[in-house]
Amino acid sequence: EHEANACELFRCGAINVIEKLLHDRKKKDIDNCGNGAFYRLGVSPVIAKLNASALLDLWQASRLNFALETTFFSRLLFNVSLLLGGLAKARGVAAFHAVMLPVLSEIAMMNPDKVRDCVGTGELFEVVNEYSSVVASEGETMPESDLFYRSFSFSSPSESAALSLAERSFVVDTLLGMIVMMLSQRCPTQDLSPLLTFITYNLDLEWEANTAEIKSTGEISSKRSPRYQSSVKATSILFFLLQKSNVPNLVHSLGDIFDNGSSVASWILCCLVNSFDDTIRGLGIKCLAAYLRI
Repeated sequence: EHEANACELFRCGAINVIEKLLHDRKKKDIDNCGNGAFYRLGVSPVIAKLNASALLDLWQASRLNFALETTFFSRLLFNVSLLLGGLAKARGVAAFHAVMLPVLSEIAMMNPDKVRDCVGTGELFEVVNEYSSVVASEGETMPESDLFYRSFSFSSPSESAALSLAERSFVVDTLLGMIVMMLSQRCPTQDLSPLLTFITYNLDLEWEANTAEIKSTGEISSKRSPRYQSSVKATSILFFLLQKSNVPNLVHSLGDIFDNGSSVASWILCCLVNSFDDTIRGLGIKCLAAYLRI
Protein backbone atom coordinates (compact mmCIF):
# COMPACT_ATOMS: atom_id res chain seq x y z
CA GLU A 1 0.00 0.00 0.00
CA HIS A 2 2.77 2.45 0.90
CA GLU A 3 4.58 1.68 -2.34
CA ALA A 4 1.37 2.26 -4.31
CA ASN A 5 0.91 5.61 -2.55
CA ALA A 6 4.49 6.57 -3.43
CA CYS A 7 3.90 5.71 -7.09
CA GLU A 8 0.71 7.77 -7.10
CA LEU A 9 2.48 10.74 -5.51
CA PHE A 10 5.07 10.65 -8.28
CA ARG A 11 2.48 10.14 -11.00
CA CYS A 12 0.41 13.16 -10.02
CA GLY A 13 3.44 15.45 -9.57
CA ALA A 14 2.85 16.06 -5.86
CA ILE A 15 6.45 17.12 -5.21
CA ASN A 16 6.25 19.83 -7.88
CA VAL A 17 3.00 21.09 -6.34
CA ILE A 18 4.60 21.33 -2.89
CA GLU A 19 7.62 23.09 -4.37
CA LYS A 20 5.38 25.62 -6.11
CA LEU A 21 3.41 26.30 -2.92
CA LEU A 22 6.58 26.83 -0.88
CA HIS A 23 8.06 29.08 -3.57
CA ASP A 24 4.94 31.25 -3.82
CA ARG A 25 4.62 31.46 -0.03
CA LYS A 26 8.26 32.45 0.38
CA LYS A 27 8.00 35.11 -2.32
CA LYS A 28 4.93 36.60 -0.65
CA ASP A 29 6.60 36.59 2.76
CA ILE A 30 9.74 38.28 1.43
CA ASP A 31 7.81 40.86 -0.61
CA ASN A 32 5.79 41.81 2.48
CA CYS A 33 8.68 41.94 4.95
CA GLY A 34 8.49 45.72 4.96
CA ASN A 35 4.83 45.51 5.99
CA GLY A 36 5.43 43.45 9.12
CA ALA A 37 5.49 40.02 7.48
CA PHE A 38 8.10 37.33 8.18
CA TYR A 39 9.48 34.13 6.71
CA ARG A 40 7.05 31.51 7.96
CA LEU A 41 9.29 28.44 7.60
CA GLY A 42 11.64 30.00 10.15
CA VAL A 43 9.31 32.11 12.27
CA SER A 44 10.69 30.47 15.44
CA PRO A 45 13.30 27.84 16.36
CA VAL A 46 10.56 25.33 17.17
CA ILE A 47 8.73 25.79 13.87
CA ALA A 48 12.02 25.72 11.95
CA LYS A 49 12.89 22.36 13.55
CA LEU A 50 9.42 20.98 12.81
CA ASN A 51 9.68 21.97 9.16
CA ALA A 52 13.16 20.44 8.83
CA SER A 53 11.93 17.28 10.52
CA ALA A 54 8.95 17.11 8.15
CA LEU A 55 11.28 17.32 5.15
CA LEU A 56 13.44 14.49 6.49
CA ASP A 57 10.42 12.32 7.31
CA LEU A 58 9.01 12.77 3.82
CA TRP A 59 12.43 11.95 2.35
CA GLN A 60 12.46 8.64 4.21
CA ALA A 61 8.90 7.85 3.14
CA SER A 62 9.67 8.62 -0.52
CA ARG A 63 12.45 6.01 -0.67
CA LEU A 64 9.91 3.34 -1.56
CA ASN A 65 9.93 4.76 -5.09
CA PHE A 66 13.29 5.67 -6.69
CA ALA A 67 11.85 8.28 -9.07
CA LEU A 68 9.84 9.92 -6.27
CA GLU A 69 12.84 9.95 -3.92
CA THR A 70 15.11 11.50 -6.57
CA THR A 71 12.52 14.16 -7.38
CA PHE A 72 11.94 14.95 -3.71
CA PHE A 73 15.67 15.12 -3.02
CA SER A 74 16.38 17.58 -5.84
CA ARG A 75 13.19 19.69 -5.76
CA LEU A 76 12.58 19.95 -2.00
CA LEU A 77 15.13 18.54 0.43
CA PHE A 78 18.27 19.86 -1.28
CA ASN A 79 16.74 22.68 -3.28
CA VAL A 80 18.98 25.37 -1.82
CA SER A 81 17.51 28.05 -4.07
CA LEU A 82 14.08 27.31 -2.64
CA LEU A 83 15.16 26.88 0.98
CA LEU A 84 17.87 29.54 1.29
CA GLY A 85 17.75 31.66 -1.87
CA GLY A 86 16.33 35.18 -1.74
CA LEU A 87 16.75 35.37 2.04
CA ALA A 88 20.13 37.11 2.38
CA LYS A 89 18.45 40.39 3.39
CA ALA A 90 15.11 39.06 4.70
CA ARG A 91 14.05 39.11 8.33
CA GLY A 92 12.99 36.14 10.41
CA VAL A 93 15.24 33.62 8.67
CA ALA A 94 17.97 32.97 11.27
CA ALA A 95 16.19 30.06 12.96
CA PHE A 96 15.59 28.24 9.68
CA HIS A 97 19.24 28.68 8.65
CA ALA A 98 20.42 27.43 12.04
CA VAL A 99 18.41 24.23 11.55
CA MET A 100 18.80 23.54 7.82
CA LEU A 101 22.51 24.25 7.30
CA PRO A 102 23.68 21.36 9.54
CA VAL A 103 21.11 19.05 7.91
CA LEU A 104 22.24 19.91 4.37
CA SER A 105 25.91 19.65 5.38
CA GLU A 106 25.40 16.19 6.84
CA ILE A 107 23.58 15.01 3.74
CA ALA A 108 26.32 16.39 1.47
CA MET A 109 29.01 14.75 3.57
CA MET A 110 27.28 11.35 3.58
CA ASN A 111 26.06 11.47 -0.05
CA PRO A 112 28.34 13.80 -2.08
CA ASP A 113 27.82 11.87 -5.31
CA LYS A 114 24.05 11.91 -4.92
CA VAL A 115 23.97 15.65 -4.22
CA ARG A 116 26.20 16.35 -7.21
CA ASP A 117 24.21 14.13 -9.58
CA CYS A 118 20.75 15.26 -8.41
CA VAL A 119 21.43 18.94 -7.73
CA GLY A 120 24.84 19.99 -9.04
CA THR A 121 27.02 22.91 -8.02
CA GLY A 122 25.29 25.52 -10.17
CA GLU A 123 22.35 26.08 -7.81
CA LEU A 124 24.66 26.29 -4.81
CA PHE A 125 26.84 28.91 -6.48
CA GLU A 126 23.75 31.02 -7.26
CA VAL A 127 23.00 31.19 -3.53
CA VAL A 128 26.68 31.77 -2.69
CA ASN A 129 26.73 34.70 -5.11
CA GLU A 130 23.57 36.16 -3.57
CA TYR A 131 24.93 36.05 -0.01
CA SER A 132 28.32 37.37 -1.14
CA SER A 133 26.80 40.33 -2.97
CA VAL A 134 25.09 41.91 0.05
CA VAL A 135 26.94 45.07 1.04
CA ALA A 136 27.87 45.02 4.71
CA SER A 137 26.65 47.88 6.89
CA GLU A 138 29.25 50.21 8.33
CA GLY A 139 30.79 48.61 11.41
CA GLU A 140 28.64 45.49 11.07
CA THR A 141 30.01 42.74 13.32
CA MET A 142 28.68 39.87 15.43
CA PRO A 143 30.55 37.49 17.74
CA GLU A 144 30.63 33.96 16.35
CA SER A 145 29.01 32.61 19.52
CA ASP A 146 25.85 34.58 18.64
CA LEU A 147 25.42 33.23 15.11
CA PHE A 148 21.74 32.79 14.20
CA TYR A 149 20.61 33.51 17.75
CA ARG A 150 17.60 35.81 18.09
CA SER A 151 15.35 36.55 21.02
CA PHE A 152 11.90 35.55 19.78
CA SER A 153 8.39 36.68 20.61
CA PHE A 154 5.23 35.41 18.89
CA SER A 155 3.71 38.85 19.45
CA SER A 156 6.29 40.47 17.16
CA PRO A 157 8.06 37.80 15.06
CA SER A 158 8.80 40.21 12.22
CA GLU A 159 11.15 42.22 14.46
CA SER A 160 13.79 39.51 14.11
CA ALA A 161 16.80 41.10 12.41
CA ALA A 162 18.11 40.04 9.03
CA LEU A 163 21.26 37.94 8.81
CA SER A 164 24.45 39.67 9.89
CA LEU A 165 27.72 39.82 7.96
CA ALA A 166 29.15 36.96 10.03
CA GLU A 167 26.03 34.85 9.46
CA ARG A 168 26.02 35.43 5.71
CA SER A 169 29.70 34.50 5.64
CA PHE A 170 28.90 31.30 7.55
CA VAL A 171 26.23 30.40 4.98
CA VAL A 172 28.75 30.94 2.17
CA ASP A 173 31.37 28.83 3.96
CA THR A 174 28.88 26.02 4.51
CA LEU A 175 27.77 25.95 0.87
CA LEU A 176 31.35 26.08 -0.39
CA GLY A 177 32.19 23.19 1.94
CA MET A 178 29.42 21.15 0.30
CA ILE A 179 30.80 22.03 -3.12
CA VAL A 180 34.27 20.84 -2.09
CA MET A 181 32.86 17.50 -0.98
CA MET A 182 31.01 17.11 -4.28
CA LEU A 183 33.88 18.07 -6.57
CA SER A 184 36.58 16.17 -4.69
CA GLN A 185 34.73 12.92 -5.45
CA ARG A 186 34.29 13.62 -9.15
CA CYS A 187 34.62 16.74 -11.29
CA PRO A 188 32.27 16.63 -14.31
CA THR A 189 32.30 19.58 -16.68
CA GLN A 190 28.83 20.84 -15.73
CA ASP A 191 29.84 21.05 -12.05
CA LEU A 192 33.37 22.43 -12.45
CA SER A 193 32.22 25.17 -14.84
CA PRO A 194 30.16 27.08 -12.19
CA LEU A 195 33.25 27.25 -9.95
CA LEU A 196 35.40 28.75 -12.70
CA THR A 197 32.60 31.09 -13.77
CA PHE A 198 32.13 32.29 -10.19
CA ILE A 199 35.84 33.01 -9.83
CA THR A 200 36.10 34.78 -13.18
CA TYR A 201 32.98 36.91 -12.71
CA ASN A 202 33.74 38.05 -9.18
CA LEU A 203 37.43 38.74 -9.76
CA ASP A 204 36.47 40.77 -12.82
CA LEU A 205 34.15 42.85 -10.63
CA GLU A 206 36.93 43.26 -8.08
CA TRP A 207 39.33 44.37 -10.82
CA GLU A 208 36.89 47.04 -12.01
CA ALA A 209 36.23 48.21 -8.44
CA ASN A 210 39.96 48.42 -7.63
CA THR A 211 40.71 50.23 -10.90
CA ALA A 212 38.03 52.83 -10.15
CA GLU A 213 39.30 53.22 -6.57
CA ILE A 214 42.87 53.79 -7.72
CA LYS A 215 41.71 56.47 -10.15
CA SER A 216 39.70 58.28 -7.48
CA THR A 217 41.92 57.91 -4.39
CA GLY A 218 45.28 56.75 -5.73
CA GLU A 219 45.27 53.58 -3.63
CA ILE A 220 43.27 50.45 -2.83
CA SER A 221 41.36 50.31 0.44
CA SER A 222 42.43 47.64 2.91
CA LYS A 223 38.77 46.85 3.61
CA ARG A 224 37.67 43.82 1.61
CA SER A 225 34.12 43.10 0.47
CA PRO A 226 32.25 39.84 1.15
CA ARG A 227 32.46 39.19 -2.60
CA TYR A 228 36.25 39.36 -2.43
CA GLN A 229 36.32 36.97 0.55
CA SER A 230 34.15 34.48 -1.35
CA SER A 231 36.42 34.80 -4.40
CA VAL A 232 39.45 33.90 -2.28
CA LYS A 233 37.64 30.87 -0.88
CA ALA A 234 36.52 29.73 -4.33
CA THR A 235 40.07 30.11 -5.66
CA SER A 236 41.30 28.05 -2.72
CA ILE A 237 38.87 25.30 -3.74
CA LEU A 238 40.35 25.31 -7.24
CA PHE A 239 43.86 25.03 -5.83
CA PHE A 240 42.75 22.17 -3.57
CA LEU A 241 41.35 20.27 -6.54
CA LEU A 242 44.43 20.85 -8.70
CA GLN A 243 46.90 19.69 -6.06
CA LYS A 244 44.75 16.75 -4.90
CA SER A 245 45.88 13.51 -6.47
CA ASN A 246 43.76 12.04 -9.24
CA VAL A 247 40.42 13.86 -8.90
CA PRO A 248 38.23 11.95 -11.39
CA ASN A 249 37.33 13.91 -14.56
CA LEU A 250 39.19 17.07 -13.49
CA VAL A 251 41.66 17.22 -16.40
CA HIS A 252 39.02 16.16 -18.92
CA SER A 253 36.59 18.81 -17.65
CA LEU A 254 39.24 21.54 -17.79
CA GLY A 255 39.91 20.54 -21.39
CA ASP A 256 36.20 20.74 -22.21
CA ILE A 257 35.80 24.17 -20.62
CA PHE A 258 38.95 25.76 -22.09
CA ASP A 259 39.14 23.82 -25.38
CA ASN A 260 42.74 22.78 -24.75
CA GLY A 261 45.36 22.59 -22.05
CA SER A 262 47.21 25.78 -22.96
CA SER A 263 44.05 27.84 -22.43
CA VAL A 264 43.87 26.64 -18.81
CA ALA A 265 47.30 28.08 -18.05
CA SER A 266 46.39 31.30 -19.88
CA TRP A 267 43.22 31.69 -17.82
CA ILE A 268 45.10 31.16 -14.57
CA LEU A 269 47.67 33.77 -15.58
CA CYS A 270 45.13 36.37 -16.76
CA CYS A 271 42.49 35.89 -14.09
CA LEU A 272 44.44 34.92 -10.97
CA VAL A 273 48.12 35.80 -11.29
CA ASN A 274 47.34 39.16 -12.94
CA SER A 275 45.56 40.51 -9.86
CA PHE A 276 45.77 43.60 -7.67
CA ASP A 277 45.58 41.37 -4.61
CA ASP A 278 48.58 39.50 -3.21
CA THR A 279 46.44 36.67 -1.83
CA ILE A 280 44.74 35.97 -5.16
CA ARG A 281 48.05 36.32 -6.99
CA GLY A 282 49.72 33.86 -4.63
CA LEU A 283 46.89 31.35 -5.04
CA GLY A 284 47.10 31.83 -8.80
CA ILE A 285 50.80 30.97 -8.84
CA LYS A 286 50.10 27.88 -6.72
CA CYS A 287 47.25 26.87 -9.05
CA LEU A 288 49.49 27.23 -12.10
CA ALA A 289 52.25 25.15 -10.51
CA ALA A 290 49.76 22.45 -9.45
CA TYR A 291 48.21 22.36 -12.93
CA LEU A 292 51.59 21.99 -14.65
CA ARG A 293 52.32 18.98 -12.42
CA ILE A 294 49.14 17.14 -13.44
